[in-house]
Amino acid sequence: MKILCIGNSFSVDVSTYVHQIAESAGKDIDIYVLYIGGCPIDKHYHLMQTGDQAYEFYKNGNNTPIMWCSLLEGLKYDKWDYITFQQVSGKSCDADSFFPELPLLMEEVRKYTDAKFLLHMTWSYAKDFSHEKYGANPMDQEAMTNDIFKAYDIVSKKVNIPYVIPSGRAIKYAREIFGDVLNRDGYHLSELGRTVTGYVWAYYFLGLDIDVSSFRPKGYSYDEVTGPVEDKVLETLRDIARKAIVENKGFNLND
Repeated sequence: MKILCIGNSFSVDVSTYVHQIAESAGKDIDIYVLYIGGCPIDKHYHLMQTGDQAYEFYKNGNNTPIMWCSLLEGLKYDKWDYITFQQVSGKSCDADSFFPELPLLMEEVRKYTDAKFLLHMTWSYAKDFSHEKYGANPMDQEAMTNDIFKAYDIVSKKVNIPYVIPSGRAIKYAREIFGDVLNRDGYHLSELGRTVTGYVWAYYFLGLDIDVSSFRPKGYSYDEVTGPVEDKVLETLRDIARKAIVENKGFNLND
């Protein structure tokens, strides 16, 4: 299975462990990210028009890009089974921000692939971070979370993409158990965040019945990690990921 994410650092976050988690279950997922930091939908569409080689191209969670390329070069790099789209995090709570560029971008991408399109739902910021709409210290995390859920529901229906990967839902559930520790800097994911969203993506594409209990995150993604994540914590993260998929009913591949 080959997945291409047209995104930014949030796509890098969630893709860190997807390949390794699938591998632990004897499955094969190659996940690539067309990355520009903080890149919104409208900029992706603009770059599709210009052909600028502005993207770092990542594979399977490796911290070193395999090349710099244009969006079109990324599309032509392989035959993709799935392609994901996401809005930049600060605008993910606003359905209007996806338009008019998202359907235009989808139309352009469709010219070069028969891959199935999906939306990647992002997550709200940590409470000690800030957002112009939701304030700061503390930021209204719950309001941002609810608005993200609503936005992706609206966008999914408007662009006729019925598949939404619920990363943001998993982060919400994980915070309810572990506290506000899923971000390393207020908005990017910590090791816990990367692990639980990795489980979400693996379950989303491979099904809830796969056995990924042998997976252990290597902790190489950030220096903050001083040791392995405990097995009991990993079990809880798997439960959270499965719950996020179940509660995402109507937006899953097999619904």
